[in-house]
Amino acid sequence: MWQVVLILFLLTQVFCVWGKINPLVGVLEKVVLSVTPKCLLQFEELFANFSLNPNSIALQMVDATAKIPSGILSLNINALGDFDQCIKIKTNTSAGFLLGKYCLGLFVLKNDTKLKTLVTDGPEANFFTGNGVVTKMPLWALCLPNGCTSDDANVVGNAFLSMILKDKGVAVNFSETSCQTIHEAFPQLTTKAIITIIVLAILICIILVATVYDLYCTFWSKRVCPQLTQGFSVFTNGQKFFKTSPPTADQMPCLNGLRCISMLWVVYLHHYQILMNDILTNSKHIVEWSDSLNSMFVSSGTLSVDTFLTISGVLMSYGFIKSKTKKIRFNLCFYYLHRYLRLTAPLAVVIFVLKNLYNYLGNGPKMPILHEIFQKPCEKYWWTTLLYVQNYVNVSEMCLEETWYLSIDFQLYVISPIIFFALWKYPKMCIATLCGCIIAIMGASFYSAWENHLTALVANLYGNFKEYTHKYYFLTHLRASPWIIGIILGYYLFKIKQNNTQIKINKFIVCITWVICIGAMLGCVLGGHSTLRTKEYDSWGNALYITFIRPVWSVAISWIIFACTVDYGGPVNWFLSLPIYQVLNKFTYSMYLVHVVVLSVIVGNRKYPDHFSKLNMMYEYAGTVCFSIVFALILVFMVEYPMIAIEKFLRDKFVKIRKLPKVDTEVSMHEKLDDSVSISSFERPTLFLK
Repeated sequence: MWQVVLILFLLTQVFCVWGKINPLVGVLEKVVLSVTPKCLLQFEELFANFSLNPNSIALQMVDATAKIPSGILSLNINALGDFDQCIKIKTNTSAGFLLGKYCLGLFVLKNDTKLKTLVTDGPEANFFTGNGVVTKMPLWALCLPNGCTSDDANVVGNAFLSMILKDKGVAVNFSETSCQTIHEAFPQLTTKAIITIIVLAILICIILVATVYDLYCTFWSKRVCPQLTQGFSVFTNGQKFFKTSPPTADQMPCLNGLRCISMLWVVYLHHYQILMNDILTNSKHIVEWSDSLNSMFVSSGTLSVDTFLTISGVLMSYGFIKSKTKKIRFNLCFYYLHRYLRLTAPLAVVIFVLKNLYNYLGNGPKMPILHEIFQKPCEKYWWTTLLYVQNYVNVSEMCLEETWYLSIDFQLYVISPIIFFALWKYPKMCIATLCGCIIAIMGASFYSAWENHLTALVANLYGNFKEYTHKYYFLTHLRASPWIIGIILGYYLFKIKQNNTQIKINKFIVCITWVICIGAMLGCVLGGHSTLRTKEYDSWGNALYITFIRPVWSVAISWIIFACTVDYGGPVNWFLSLPIYQVLNKFTYSMYLVHVVVLSVIVGNRKYPDHFSKLNMMYEYAGTVCFSIVFALILVFMVEYPMIAIEKFLRDKFVKIRKLPKVDTEVSMHEKLDDSVSISSFERPTLFLK
């Protein structure tokens, strides 16, 4: 942690001293034999008549170069300089046209350097390993002429260090990808980018034309507009979008509230996670924040995934058993194809944009770093995301990393028909087997945690977060227990509704169960804060926590669903069943797909460090939600609704060709077996044919 303190503090003395000779000139005099001729020629041209005139290009270049900031003891370890001032530098010289070149370098220390002794034993030391949930890189920016290469930047940057420190183990490393002129900051459109823009423009034109024609049919010609055209119309889709309906006795409206709240929790978690890894003026305050119980409400946002899995299991098993009871013939091809199209259409568009247009969405010091994190994996491994195998294939380079959940959901969906047919034919044996599977998954989770020394809490800043995600968190076979619990619950809820059974439970028992449920959920959220966040690894504590936390949470969520469904939910059921959730849930899937991209673009466009505080994070979280909603709505009306219309059109054509009886295409919520990861509540075509 403290290895950069001495470096940056001493560098201050170089940059802040204005003697008779500018320090940068003095450094260059010592490295003239090492820099490239073009770089040297441009430097000599610039600094030949160096002055303190504000119009001096040399002065602007020195001014744009990073200085030591205040707050080093609070881990304000990133000196970014002035990005905009540097890349806007341009002038004609005898050496040719000169541009400012902004280079962002990373401080590195060798293992044998004496400065390693400055690293403390606190959790902030793990910030620099790259393995923790929070990663920090001590950065320093130089503003150089565009004739200089990254090797020249290394020469100049390390010359400063050699003047100050005798320790040869300290260096600053610049790469060509981390250097930007105005041409890299505002790149020209590539062929792929142009094709992407053309495709999106055509789609927008189709939607506009469909909307105009729909309005013409509705208000002028009084004709019935074709359904496929209406599927692209913003007017018709807007009416569907804002439409709410009172719940019927055969529905579970509480799921709407659970979905919406869980999605906001997911965004809240990712908001903190990404911004804590951003450049901050007070990174050490993250440690102080993590010591408070408030941090557990953020880090426990991972439990929202188990809520979605539980809801998914409930809806799928309920709908399947209901359809079989009505003697609706199951069509396996439609079952898989519809699910794949429903999930993949908006996902593919987001990947398409991320892969080809991401570097045009903004500019800033960290944009090249974010290109490596977000865009490059999609350029190489986009196919693993679209095939829903990225949680097992190329895990270290996921495209749209947050969509690992879609892989789990789709993989469980693929095996679900086997389970559902067994549940239909042999319910008792199947439920017993499913309970055995839950126990087996818990045992496998315990083994993985014990064998790999996994840290149970994301809030544990000492832990190896990559090991935790790669060997437990992303793996379907270790995360399926909430989904199985949901399947069992969905089966019994259908039996209750089918028999029109009025469940009678003693009020005292209901109150006790609610207390146990709330206590269990608070235990899942807050548990381990004082025992599982220490540097000393507790094998039993971490393994048992990982084993039980998600099944317990799923059982608590199951009680909420059960109680609300059989009229024992009280005010909880009222709140979770509010009609507004019907509207909000119609864009939650798209919001899930775009919110991390929105956050990354916000971070990439920042030119100066942010400040970490609870108030500031909440303020920025509100902005993140608003921006995500805007882009989610665009995705909904451009992709999700049109895809539903196209699929319905093709399915109806197939029904006519096969001469099969036509079935209703609008199904109630409990029939949505393909409910998109239980994130969205669109009405979609049924997957069963009579």
